Amino acid sequence: MKIVKLFKLLLVCATLFSSSLVSAQQLSKPEEITPQFLKETFEAAFITIEEVGDTYIKVKDTYSIFIDIDPSKRFVTLSGIYRIVDGAKKDKVMDLMNKINGEVALVKAVYSEKSNNFGYYYYFFTEGGFTKKSLIGALKLYKTALDLSLKKDTDKLIK
Repeated sequence: MKIVKLFKLLLVCATLFSSSLVSAQQLSKPEEITPQFLKETFEAAFITIEEVGDTYIKVKDTYSIFIDIDPSKRFVTLSGIYRIVDGAKKDKVMDLMNKINGEVALVKAVYSEKSNNFGYYYYFFTEGGFTKKSLIGALKLYKTALDLSLKKDTDKLIK
């Protein structure tokens, strides 16, 4: 009787182990990153591709987001540039930028007075390998960070 229970337990463990191997994400290497690789990855996640360039792609998942490939392929940069309303005071915009940088994790906000715009940047490191699922997850987190930063913009400075 004990042997039958032990055998059933081993059978359950073997089944769980083998099923976990099948569903494991494949590790991608940094040198695999190309605009085509990014395009296929995001298309498979049902994310709209707006543009494909030599070193980047542009996707749309609520927001238009550029995904630039670092020349050394150590990371990809997720970014977006948004206009500031005309007539916004520099000190108000700087206060908003500092608030976002201090309170919203993941993104770095940068203000360009000359261009009158706000840039958001997130670096997804690929060095050592990554999964496609983690890359898609990074895009979703970036989008969430943009949502949070817009909630911080109580003066409606960002267009």
